[in-house]
Amino acid sequence: MPRRDRPTSLWGVHHTPSGIACKVVKNPRMVNQVFYILITRGFNPLRSPNSQHPTIPELCYSLDSMKPLKLTNKITRIFIFFVFFLGVSLTSCQTDNPNIVIETETIQPESTDLPYEEGNQESPTPTSDPNLPDLSGEIITIYMIGDTSEPFTSITESFRDGATDYASFLNSNGGIFGANVELEFADTGGSQQGAITAYERFASEDNNIVLGIVYSGYGQDFAEQVNLDQIPILVLGIDPNIPEPDPESYIFRLTPSYPEQFAFFLDFVITHWGEIKPGGALDNIKVAYLSWENEYSLSALTDETRAYAESLGIEIVLEESFPMEARTSPTAAIFNAQTAGATIIYTNTHSFGPAGLLNDLNNLAINGFFIVGGNSWGLDAETFIYLANPNFADGFYAPSWYASWSDEENPSIQLAEEIFQANGRTEEEKNTGLLLGMGFLDLAVEAIEQTILEEGYENLTGKNIYNFLSQLSGYPVMRGLFPVDFTDGQRSPSKLQIRQVQGDPGNIITVEEFKPIPDLIIPE
Repeated sequence: MPRRDRPTSLWGVHHTPSGIACKVVKNPRMVNQVFYILITRGFNPLRSPNSQHPTIPELCYSLDSMKPLKLTNKITRIFIFFVFFLGVSLTSCQTDNPNIVIETETIQPESTDLPYEEGNQESPTPTSDPNLPDLSGEIITIYMIGDTSEPFTSITESFRDGATDYASFLNSNGGIFGANVELEFADTGGSQQGAITAYERFASEDNNIVLGIVYSGYGQDFAEQVNLDQIPILVLGIDPNIPEPDPESYIFRLTPSYPEQFAFFLDFVITHWGEIKPGGALDNIKVAYLSWENEYSLSALTDETRAYAESLGIEIVLEESFPMEARTSPTAAIFNAQTAGATIIYTNTHSFGPAGLLNDLNNLAINGFFIVGGNSWGLDAETFIYLANPNFADGFYAPSWYASWSDEENPSIQLAEEIFQANGRTEEEKNTGLLLGMGFLDLAVEAIEQTILEEGYENLTGKNIYNFLSQLSGYPVMRGLFPVDFTDGQRSPSKLQIRQVQGDPGNIITVEEFKPIPDLIIPE
């Protein structure tokens, strides 16, 4: 079947007082699309029909015109993408309240007069192509689930924004074979129940559900239910409570686990110790694991990673945690690491976590005594915001499976930059979540488009999309953001690279190319 190459440009997005209107066109072969964003927070699908809270159709109205946005009709296909954004589950952030109320907001777009490349036509009509289907007039709704509670508000919202921006790019270039793409988002409130509630609600809304992405820990029962429902789930982020998917699972992870990232970092250290070790350090490698006092932050240090470190001859000499508060200094933990003889500090934190360590190490003038590393989120822009001096990030290592904004020659970054500029975003918004949100939607659309080409639109089902994803190998998301391979029962990335900040956060380079993630030893 022919593959439809998506255009690489987006002309613009118009920001309105009530939201974002994306009426942008470039491809003269495709119908000019208006992009509606549907944002939801916290529905409880178990709520009685007589509840005071409105149903989804009652909530789906334009803020400005109050025009109803129909969720199901004869020409509308509803496809569900339950989005697992970051995958961090903090006890301090969770709520056990089962009465989760999801607020729904439909954003009414305003008309914009934006030129496109050829002819400046206002409303181009699709050109008949015998090799491609014409789905003009159809609607594909993408549902997203995520935790916008603190401290993950900015990360989750950046994922959502990235997906939103990329959807506007798709719609400006004809959507999915002419079908318009719409988004709906549900906030889990940081609880497993919130994720399950949103999933059950969305899964019950329409018989045409074919794909999903989930955020927040959900447990084995949920994973089994997804298989029974035959709804493929793309998981963008990792939660310690998410069970490892089996080779036939409908759950496809786009992110390596935190234990895998820690093990890969240790493998890099032992391989390159002679080149990277601090001045005066001995050949024996000693690691201090410094983290926040929560499940997410502690999750990389498991019996398996301890055993793997031991198999490499690496000694973990300190395991210490500190409060997850931006104003809390980790100085005491740093001094304890120094006393224990550590030459490496590893932190499974993000944002002000790595920044606090880097600030104190530099302010104490002892940064030269340690190699400092962390998980992939340590390279996010939000980390660098908290640095007292941008150069304090110099030397920081982290595993990564995706390209960075600093990779200006990478085609995916060039595309992301164009979309970023078209949406009028500020430099402060140029973060990892925005990139990965775009990448997620690109992969989801690829799965839908190729399934349509192979099976026909009338056979666009969860089972058929699952079959496509299970055979997907070597697909370069957004032409190079990160590779995807789900063949031979793989349900998560099998390779990582090591990236390092050199000088300042504007220069993040690859110091070790993609290599297989080591198999973790399970202690007997």
